[in-house]
Amino acid sequence: MSRYLIIDGYNAINKIVQLEAKSDVSLETARMSFIQMLKNFMTHKDIFDKIFIVFDSSQNELGVRRHSYGDIEALFIADDKDADSFIVDMLRGADPSDKISVCSDDNFVRNHSKVFGRDVISVSELEEIMLKENSSRSTINIRGLDRDRIGEINEELKKHWRLT
Repeated sequence: MSRYLIIDGYNAINKIVQLEAKSDVSLETARMSFIQMLKNFMTHKDIFDKIFIVFDSSQNELGVRRHSYGDIEALFIADDKDADSFIVDMLRGADPSDKISVCSDDNFVRNHSKVFGRDVISVSELEEIMLKENSSRSTINIRGLDRDRIGEINEELKKHWRLT
């Protein structure tokens, strides 16, 4: 079972404070900053296999332009359809066994996602997930070491390496 996240691109950019400020300078800068944030997120967290960010395109061409950034794919939807409708079409054509989450604050997208039985997360929830420290994946926590024991180990290593 594959795990996908579909993001309503401009909806997210206009709600995440760091990106909204960058979009005042350039939408391209905001998009690339968002993609970088998502790449960092994918590197540190194993929640999704692939992320699709769907943007409306201002170019007068038909179809979809795709830009791939590893496990992140930016889709630019041309004039014949808007990003919201394209997201709904993606959900309609998706394999029912795939685990798909949709990130948008747009009611049209959220309601259709629920109709197709998909998880819906708000932009603020995505922002919180992306920015939250990943302490649960720490090897220290996995091994059950507390702060005191970590300090003792560090002191022993300093002595061993003659750093003290």
